[in-house]
Amino acid sequence: MKMITHALFVAGILTTATSASAATTVVDVNGINNSSLDGSNSKDIALAAGTYAINFTNGAYTAFNRFGLTSGCNTFGAACTAGFENSVRYIINGTTFLFGDGNASGGGGPQSTGGYYSTAAVSFAAASKYVGSFTLLAPTNVRFYLYDDNSFDNTGGVSVAVTGAVPEPASWAMMILGMGAVGFAMRRRRVATTRLSYAV
Repeated sequence: MKMITHALFVAGILTTATSASAATTVVDVNGINNSSLDGSNSKDIALAAGTYAINFTNGAYTAFNRFGLTSGCNTFGAACTAGFENSVRYIINGTTFLFGDGNASGGGGPQSTGGYYSTAAVSFAAASKYVGSFTLLAPTNVRFYLYDDNSFDNTGGVSVAVTGAVPEPASWAMMILGMGAVGFAMRRRRVATTRLSYAV
């Protein structure tokens, strides 16, 4: 019985840790306040060690316009010479990562054919294809920002969902071990009961 209690306790801890760690933090990155070339105006969040998934979400913002206007779009609301995009950069321990349209670099536009989007809604709909992830080996301050040198004419921003921490392989191994211990303990208990029933 003691073994069962310990095994259930271990499995309970692992289950609790896994569900508690699946929380999502939404980072709202403002087109004016959080724009720079080096991340000096970043929106920072503190995260625990673990693996995190990121994607654009419908938060305070849905898309970012680095021009403050839209022009030159085709009939599908794409290939604009100026318009909306979904892009963000983030810094982890001094290393910058690029995520979203145009590799978060501005320039000729976010689409592979060149150009921006006509509205924030069209840009956000196209951004559903972006899903990324990163792993932190220790608690870390992650810095999100929009890459732009002229923030005075910017409008909107992007909202990024950071979901984690996804259990590491070691956590899964521990969970399997815990469940195996429960099964083993229950099997031993059943065998012991059977032996007792035949005792004289």
